[in-house]
Amino acid sequence: MSLRVESVCLGPFETNAYLLTTEGSSECVLVDAPKGAAGNLLEEIRSRGLRLTHLLLTHGHWDHMCDAAAVKEATGCQVLAHRDDQVLIEEIERVRARYQAMIPWLTDRDFRGCKVDRWLADGERVELLGRAFETRHVPGHCPGSLLFWSPADRLALVGDAIFQGSVGRTDLPNGDWPTLLASIRARVYTLPDDTHLLPGHGDPTTVGAEKAGNPYAKPAG
Repeated sequence: MSLRVESVCLGPFETNAYLLTTEGSSECVLVDAPKGAAGNLLEEIRSRGLRLTHLLLTHGHWDHMCDAAAVKEATGCQVLAHRDDQVLIEEIERVRARYQAMIPWLTDRDFRGCKVDRWLADGERVELLGRAFETRHVPGHCPGSLLFWSPADRLALVGDAIFQGSVGRTDLPNGDWPTLLASIRARVYTLPDDTHLLPGHGDPTTVGAEKAGNPYAKPAG
């Protein structure tokens, strides 16, 4: 069964959410839940007769998990993430002041913690949609950043670790540039060169393209 990946850009930071489906199956998986996901994507899922089984969170920053609680409540899906972002995901209220300083019109509904059902570790495999996804821990932008790699489909959902020609910022709380660079070299650049990288913002790219031309994260050596 071929994997279909649909990207939707949502929220004030233009965050990519990815809806994963396979032909002939009513199950689907969502990667990240930006502000607006509960309204836009859940309506689409229902209209197509799909059933959301899992929500994968690439990391705990607000723009990637704002609607996670609402999505879980509406669908009963399992939420998967890395434990290093537990506070950001389950106790999002702690960082409310920082985001409201940037976006004053955000309300209480935009800061609802979401209970995670399964904490994933580096190298752990998750069976979804009839295929195995390998979890890789890529801290640096955020302590609990994860990528989800499907070898069968030659793609990896990488959150904000790396972008087309750029990398995730490290000037946010708990960000660390040496850690991010090491993560990219050890966890992203060791994927096959033809692996498609689907980032949390902007356009897709490939491992080979970034190894050859990313000015911020050159391969070691």
